[in-house]
Formats: sequence, C-alpha cells, structure tokens
Amino acid sequence: MPPAQLASGHFERDEAGESERILINMYAEENSGDAARPVRLATAPGSIDRDTGNVIQGNIRALAQSDAFADGKVLILDGTTLRTWIPSSGAFGTITGTVSGSDRADVAFTQTELAILSGGTIYVSDGSSIAAAGDADFPTEITSIDTIGQRIVMTSSDGKWHWTEVLDIDNITGLSFYSAESQPDNLIAVRVMGELAYLFGGETIELWYNDAASATDPFSRASNVVARGCLCRDGIQELQSTLIFVAEDRTVCQLVGPEPSIISKPWIVRALKGVDAADIIATKYEDENHAFYCLNTPNDCMVYDLATQEWHKRKTNASDTWDWVRIQSEGDAHYAAKRTGSTFVQIDRAYATDEQADASTLGNDIPREWSAHIPHDGGRPALGAIHVEGSKGRGNAAGDGSDPVIGLRISKDNGNTWSARRTRKIGAQGAYDERTKWERNGRGKRPQTVLRFDTDEPVKFDITGVVFGERS
Repeated sequence: MPPAQLASGHFERDEAGESERILINMYAEENSGDAARPVRLATAPGSIDRDTGNVIQGNIRALAQSDAFADGKVLILDGTTLRTWIPSSGAFGTITGTVSGSDRADVAFTQTELAILSGGTIYVSDGSSIAAAGDADFPTEITSIDTIGQRIVMTSSDGKWHWTEVLDIDNITGLSFYSAESQPDNLIAVRVMGELAYLFGGETIELWYNDAASATDPFSRASNVVARGCLCRDGIQELQSTLIFVAEDRTVCQLVGPEPSIISKPWIVRALKGVDAADIIATKYEDENHAFYCLNTPNDCMVYDLATQEWHKRKTNASDTWDWVRIQSEGDAHYAAKRTGSTFVQIDRAYATDEQADASTLGNDIPREWSAHIPHDGGRPALGAIHVEGSKGRGNAAGDGSDPVIGLRISKDNGNTWSARRTRKIGAQGAYDERTKWERNGRGKRPQTVLRFDTDEPVKFDITGVVFGERS
C-alpha cells in the first residue's frame, strides 16, 4: 500500500484553492525505532494542576527560578505577592513585601539577588524580602532588564540603557548609561546571550561586549549593527544559543550572532497582523530532544520546533489559542501559568488532558488534528481503503477514552469542501492490533486528496503513517 504524505508542519493557505497542512497539538519527531517510518507525529503535552489548594489568588505576572536564589524554589508573582513553591513537596511560601503593578513583569537574577521589573520600577530581593529599589539614580521608567557580568542591565523609555554595580542591584550612578546610537530608533529591550548584550530597537539591533576589567565603562559596542527591528519585548526568547524574536514587520527571526534569518511562514505573519504588540507573549521549553519557541497571542499559538525547523499550532479546548505561557523549566519539569488568571500547572506529555487534578484524574479534553495528502498526476484513481498506522491499544481502563476513536474527513478539491466526518477505533486498552481503517473512499482528483484527522480522546498515541489503496 502506498503511503500518503503525512504533514510534518502546519501551513494555512491565503486564498481558496491553495494547499494547506494541518498540525494542531501534534508535532513531528524522529521515529528511530522504525526505518520504514522515520517520522512520527507525537502529541503535545497536557497539564496537571499544581495549586489544588487555590493558594494563588491573583493574576500570575511572572514565573522564575534560579538555583542560587531562595534555595532554588520556583517563584510565582501572584498579583503583587511574590510566592515560592517547592516542587518536591508542593509547599507554598511567601517572600515578605509587595511588587506593585499589574503588567507582565520582567525578571533577572545575579548570583545573590533577584530583580523584578514591574510598572517601570525595579524591585529587589535577597530571598527574605522584596522592595522597590531605593537608589535615586535609577531611570524613571525602565522597560526591560537582564543580567550580564553579575550586573543588572536595563533599558529605559528615554532611549538609553543602564547598568548597576556588580552584585549590588540597588546601586547605580547617574552616569551608568549608554545610548544605542547607530540609528535614532527607540529601544524595545535588552537581552543577554553569553558575554553579549543585545540592544533591540525598533529598527536595528546593536551588540555590546562586557569588559569586566572596567568599573566605570564596562561595555563597548561591537561593529556589527543588525538592520532588523524588534516589535515587542515579550516576543524575544533565547533558545539553544540563538535569539528568536518578532521583527518590526511581524516576521519571526532567528538571530545567530549578528546574522538574522526569517523562520516564519506567511501564515504566521498574517496571524500576527492586527495583534497589539503588548498582547504577544513568547515562551520556551526543551523536551525529549525538542526545543520549542511558543508564540502566543489572544487568537493563536504558533510553535516553532528547532529540532525539525517546522511550525505547528496549539490550542486549548474551547479556545483558538493555547492557555499556557511563562513556561519555567526546573530540572526536567516544566511549569506554566495561564495567559490570564491564577492557574499554575505542570505540563508534560504524560498527561493526556489539561488541568488534571492529579496524575490519574482526567481534566479538560485536548483537541488534536493532523492531515495527510495524496498527490494525483491525473485521472480519477481509486483511493481504496485508508489506514492510520501508529500506537494502538492505549485506551483507558474505563470511562472516557476507554474505546477511543479518531475522525476522518476527505477533501477532493484541495481543501475547499469536505466529506462528512467518519470515526474509527484506535484501540481499547490492550487492543494493540486494532485496524484503524476507512473503506468506500471513492476516487481522487487532481491535484491531491487531502485527509484531515481529528480526535479529543484523553489517551496518548503516536501516528507513524497513513497508507491507502488496499481493496477490502
């Protein structure tokens, strides 16, 4: 039986008649155990609630963690309260003091202290308490912060960038600043990678080196000036020694050293048009050989996988976007907060649903969709039976998901119209030889037949291929 072309990435068409590929809450990965099927589609993670006692009461504005700060506890900015959480015990605590503001916070650590930027003001903590920085030489409205050479560096609304003293966040002089002067563009953010501070402006990016030997002039600008602007602070993420960001023209770019390259597809640029820059939140995490850059807006969540250099989409049930942002990794675990609200979860592929109360209690269903494509050179070839290959027999012991199915719709006019949805089983628990097979599929038509599959069953599974042509 010949294989259909399994979509390895998501691609949305601009106009009717163009081709598209569907990959929602699924992503491609290497299938090294099967030489005949080198790629499989894996399921995106579900989540488990880590605040079952409803300790968190406000909107989560930041998540952070550093092994050298507060004994490595996970930090949760809950409204104006800075909470701590211990993964091994699930115990919550509170750092004394408040962090005023209601905006998304920016966070940076030195070896001994924590800085939180909220409402244009820096708040400083030694692990026991937190309060607004008291040095009068701080700029009046700070817009971003990061750490380099054990200093906090920051941008301000006056177009300058500033630095604190080494290992002393609440210590700055009125002369501790530079102007990024290659172009008269506004500074959006400073982000640090290695020993370089990247000054993201609206039209250019400047690279500055850290010179630890100088106390009064500790940075110098590199000759490289990147002729590419940045749209928003919270679209920037460092991932595997690269910086990924949303550019001023709403393309998504990957910056390796001083060289930018566009990694977004046209459909992603279209999805970002009309979205307020302040509503864009990028987050990241690495899991099972994948490195994910998750670009979240109120309308969409587009995820770039550095392992495959492909994009897929994620969405939460009853929503067009993925709920989870501000992902914070600690060890091999990944914690996240809801885009708005007080929900604090751990995300993991071990969970087949969202917001589970515990590992064995199902939560909200996760919708999953993927497509496969059968090209036709001409004529009206008979499609025969269509089979889905992959892991079978993973149904739950009882209740929801005990007899799981997936649905199929077929388009023979390049995705403009679709057949009625028909479901087939993917295997009750232990039914490892289940045949997921659709018959009576008629004939194909140029240029291709598109197969669109979907399920929201609360079970784990992988798709290794789709084949067609067997006669019943």
